[in-house]
Amino acid sequence: MSSIQKVFSTDDLRKEILSYIPKRCKSCHNKLLKKFSDLNSTKYKLYWSSDWKESKNYYHNDYCNWCCYYVFEHFI
Repeated sequence: MSSIQKVFSTDDLRKEILSYIPKRCKSCHNKLLKKFSDLNSTKYKLYWSSDWKESKNYYHNDYCNWCCYYVFEHFI
């Protein structure tokens, strides 16, 4: 067994290594930021803010806010 196989055979190490790869939106494939820090991010669509566009949606963590609101037309 090679050293690469030994490292990736362990679940804990594999999870830790793969956590450094940035998550991406399943629709537009842009990098996802963590949650948007503004408290009003779920109430208002801040289409002018690039941080809001690239952050994870509150309801669908696999998609960015832009795709959820403007592509899928998911409204609250």
